[in-house]
Amino acid sequence: MRLSSSLVAMNNLEPRQPLPAVILAAGEGGRLWLAAGKPKPLVELVGLTLAERTVAQLRLAGISRFIVVLGFEADRVRRQFERIAHARHCSIDFVVARDWKKGNGASAAAAASLVGDSPFLLTMVDHIVSLAAVERLLASPPSPGHIKLAVDFAKESVFDLDDATKVRLADDRITAIGKDLSAYDALDTGLFYCTPALFSAIRRGAANGRHSLSAGISECIRKQRMDAVDVTGHPWIDVDTPEAHSEAKRRIEAGLGKSTEDGFVARALNRPISARLSRLLLRTRLTPNQVTVMGFSLAMMAAAALATAHAGWWIAAGVLIQMASIVDGCDGEIARAKLLHSNRGAWLDTLLDRYSDIAIGVAITFAAHSLLPSPWIWPIGTLAIISFLMASYVTKEYQLRFGRAFPDTFANRLKRRDLRLLILAVGAVLGYPFVGLIVVGAMTHGVIVFLIASTWQQESGRFARTIWAPLGADPQASQPAGLVEVVASAAPSPDPQPLAVHP
Repeated sequence: MRLSSSLVAMNNLEPRQPLPAVILAAGEGGRLWLAAGKPKPLVELVGLTLAERTVAQLRLAGISRFIVVLGFEADRVRRQFERIAHARHCSIDFVVARDWKKGNGASAAAAASLVGDSPFLLTMVDHIVSLAAVERLLASPPSPGHIKLAVDFAKESVFDLDDATKVRLADDRITAIGKDLSAYDALDTGLFYCTPALFSAIRRGAANGRHSLSAGISECIRKQRMDAVDVTGHPWIDVDTPEAHSEAKRRIEAGLGKSTEDGFVARALNRPISARLSRLLLRTRLTPNQVTVMGFSLAMMAAAALATAHAGWWIAAGVLIQMASIVDGCDGEIARAKLLHSNRGAWLDTLLDRYSDIAIGVAITFAAHSLLPSPWIWPIGTLAIISFLMASYVTKEYQLRFGRAFPDTFANRLKRRDLRLLILAVGAVLGYPFVGLIVVGAMTHGVIVFLIASTWQQESGRFARTIWAPLGADPQASQPAGLVEVVASAAPSPDPQPLAVHP
């Protein structure tokens, strides 16, 4: 029976695919539940419950309507999903599977009345599947009457291979499925793109006393209506045991420090520290936006200390500047772990970075003028401060005008914020903050002029190979190997994620 009407929250995102996602959350999940002391959908994994992590990942793929099948402790699980509907700005319908104890096929069948004649995604609440895998499946809709399953051919990368569901293939057609297959080609990720034909297949399996989802899939296989979509290389894991839960946690935390925009200092110094700090912050209710404000506050405290013209406070300011630089990486790490990417959060982060950069520059110049009231102090300080703004502006304006990200070159990394802040921090600790400001300003302006000249040559058809080859590319090639990949990966997408950190 249907448990509630749709829970709808305001949503400004248009779904990429006009279809719902059915989430099976009815089972007791005994192996994991006994260890966690709660229903499986409520088990937490790096700051999110399994229920919210499943919804959030599909939301990033553009899905805005969900059908959740309940069973074990239905009311308790429903309340969790109601909170998720509000937090993630989506619509959730609920249905209770009366026969959920018989198997996940019976749970899936309960969603038939809400799905109607539409195609739909189907997943289990304990299957964590990467966004790239979801998008690849969405890009390959099934033919009428058919079902598609995302499969992984990389057997060696699958956690707990013995417990995984195996798939045998003939080209793209699935010919057999089951945990006990001795000969198989790929693994079942638990993510399906279905037509309502699945429900008929489940009913046929149930008529023969088989109530598992695999039984319904076997009926589709028998009619040659089961196809595979290769998602190899895109991570996934079935979190159904304490061991699998620990592995999923390890994988998510291992990805905290990964960013395509890191400079030299961020990669070598800041990220190893910020990733550890983010693991601690993930145990709290702090949002990425709040962490952004924390980093901004540290920078403003540093500016206040720098303006005192007192060497002792300068040392404290240098420490605060580097702390702010480290915390600046935590908001994005928490956003990635909690799947809270948004352009609004990225915008806030960028604006506060610029305000704090200006405040630090003005404070250093003010202190220098107080100690040495030369008419040249403010002009020099102002030029250095302008370089902070131009370093960000030249990159973003390039992306706006040319429709692609600025190539990740050695010169480009020299103007990034992590290096600027480290130089200012060192200058402050050594008692020469204004010297540090001059060094940063001269270096940044020099790099910007260099990049402008290089860009002018490139766009005029005179490609400067050595200058423009992305880091790691072969400068002897007629075109830098990887430049095309950099441009392609940075091209705008319907749901952009570069730079985005949180709502």
